[in-house]
Amino acid sequence: MSIMELSSGVLNGQRFICGILILRVQWFNQCWLMHMLFKILVQIARLYSSPTRRFPGPVTAKLSSFWLASRCQQVRRSKEVLKLHHKHGDFVQIAPNHVSINNPDAIQQIYGHKTGFIKGPFYDAFHQVTPVVFNTRNVSEHTRKRKYINPAFSARALSDFEPYMDAEIVGWKRQLLKISNGPNPRVDFSAWTNYLAFDVIASFAFGEPFGFIEKGKDEYGLIRIIDTRGEFMNALGSLSPLLRSLMKYNPFDPFWKNGFQASAGLAKIGREAFEKRKVSADNSRKDLLSFLFNAKDPDTKHPIPEDEIIAESISFIVGGSDTTSSTMTNLIDFVSRDADLQHRIQQEIDMVFPGQPSDDWVPSDKKLSELSLLLATLREVMRFRPTSATGLERVTPQGGKTIAGQFIPAETLVSVPTLGVMMDPRIFESPETFRPDRWLELGADLLLEYFYPFSTGPRSCIGRNFAWMEILKAVAVVFKLFDVQRINPKPTVIREGFFNKAVECEVEIHKRHFG
Repeated sequence: MSIMELSSGVLNGQRFICGILILRVQWFNQCWLMHMLFKILVQIARLYSSPTRRFPGPVTAKLSSFWLASRCQQVRRSKEVLKLHHKHGDFVQIAPNHVSINNPDAIQQIYGHKTGFIKGPFYDAFHQVTPVVFNTRNVSEHTRKRKYINPAFSARALSDFEPYMDAEIVGWKRQLLKISNGPNPRVDFSAWTNYLAFDVIASFAFGEPFGFIEKGKDEYGLIRIIDTRGEFMNALGSLSPLLRSLMKYNPFDPFWKNGFQASAGLAKIGREAFEKRKVSADNSRKDLLSFLFNAKDPDTKHPIPEDEIIAESISFIVGGSDTTSSTMTNLIDFVSRDADLQHRIQQEIDMVFPGQPSDDWVPSDKKLSELSLLLATLREVMRFRPTSATGLERVTPQGGKTIAGQFIPAETLVSVPTLGVMMDPRIFESPETFRPDRWLELGADLLLEYFYPFSTGPRSCIGRNFAWMEILKAVAVVFKLFDVQRINPKPTVIREGFFNKAVECEVEIHKRHFG
């Protein structure tokens, strides 16, 4: 056989193989297109047959969960949902089987006791090691977990932990005093409230602080990890379960890859902190782990599994840092912009805690209730800028339910946008105005019925009293010791994840002088 014939045979073979490959690619493309066409037809059929089709909303939101997830990824979910409510009214469809209900009456009807609504699949995205009190959807499992965790948040337990909280606040106060005595008395409270909140909750959850206050920085990158994770979880939870599992393999958008890495990083830090606390010789501390190490499963009477303890501790690190630091930052932000309000708060603090404070002074929890204006300001901050502004997803029980006058079919996902209710003129007069005195006036008790920054009912935040105590102690210290002036006159930029956070809150602090 000549070389020409051999070459011709090889070329023909290559052409044959290429032809087969091209046919396979064409076949794959045709199958993929047919599959996508089928999916589109199914979604269109669902659009016209869905029991929620009568509710207004974007067609893309009715067809796919990507509409809602993309708004989460763009950190503007709550704003976009409220725009829809302003346009269409109280009921808006924001996903194929999800209706957002911006009506104050819906709060107790959905989130109250014995309503039959359970948490939706959104919360499955928050899985970290094993389900925890926060994201457990099964009612009996949630009840079991609450039984052994509740003692750690009792009034007695908080009283026992108060000295440890005060120790972190004293260290924080000394750092602020050091800065105020320096040549550049500027503090970014969006950072420093994080340092305090993380060290306090680490002391509570793992028996010792992370050391952020002492070092004046987050050397673990934990704050960034939790911020990234929060934005990621908010978007991931908004996707359908099938799409959720596929995002792990999405090579085109680093948002998803970074989110999964942040979640894994948090689990690693939590496990290491747990192992360190487990071998600690200090058995006298009254913190979360001391309760969980000694707790018994209410059903089996066996000790709580280690993975469950680790998962709960990680959950409280997230829930006890983000919300607390954000609220402290927001309060300082508002008060530092209003000289008259700041002066009134300082007068009140001086009346309850007169004179020059000692080096280790921190207001006691028992006396905080006397700071009525500061309490009112805190409530107004949490109304005006709730840390979780989005709606908390629930599943409508069998038989369906009538909510705010509209029948909602069984298995429909529903939520009430927190920010929407907090800004509802049917409840709050001039809701767009920041006015703490509304909580001191006649009729404030009615407002409290619709004030739910910690949610309400059986799934309300278990750590709300802990957070309330820490926030009031810290901000009372700030305004007792310092005159605080905001540097940036522009509106504060808020970045939205599952929790909302101020991007910065830089102020000048100057020591107050006492006669």
